Amino acid sequence: MEIEEVVLDAHQKDALCELCNIGMGHATTALAQLVGKTIFFEVPRVWQVKISEVPELIGEKGEPVVGIYLRYRGPITGNILLLFPKQSALLIREIITGQGSTELVFDEYQISLLKELGNILVGSYLSVMENFLGMCLVQSVPWFAFDLASAIVDQILIQLGGYSDRAIVMEAEFFIRENPRLKGNFYLIPDPGSLALMLKAMGMRD
Repeated sequence: MEIEEVVLDAHQKDALCELCNIGMGHATTALAQLVGKTIFFEVPRVWQVKISEVPELIGEKGEPVVGIYLRYRGPITGNILLLFPKQSALLIREIITGQGSTELVFDEYQISLLKELGNILVGSYLSVMENFLGMCLVQSVPWFAFDLASAIVDQILIQLGGYSDRAIVMEAEFFIRENPRLKGNFYLIPDPGSLALMLKAMGMRD
């Protein structure tokens, strides 16, 4: 399949940042209702890089993380990845289950709760994308992983690499100010070919 390659200019990057900013506003509000805490997020960032460079942008080297991964489909397709550092994952598990533990073992019930947390965050984010782009988008069942960030994202990059050698990565970090242990990162990685459609829907491309 022939993929239309798009090189982002400054205005298009700004537009994608604004989309991510509004989406994160809704997603963090949903998370705040779940954990009973005020959630903040950093100004989103947008990168257009070689696929081989993406692992360097994501996660701390050598530190296992909890990852929740979903696909979305519609007129555009892509990937959403939530990454939580180990200590954040333990704290979120404690908040949503009421059970404190330092064991890095997640049973089926805890995994299902974390998946549902991902479902809610992604659903809130995608609802903004639907309104912003005028498209109906459907999210997949979430996948759970506890591994190195590079190993988790590799599964996404293998798919992308079949169509292009470059990727768009939209990222935002969210956190609780009074508890630095609770933080995470939200990544939106559109499939090659979807970027042009997104920009056109936003009036940023003919």
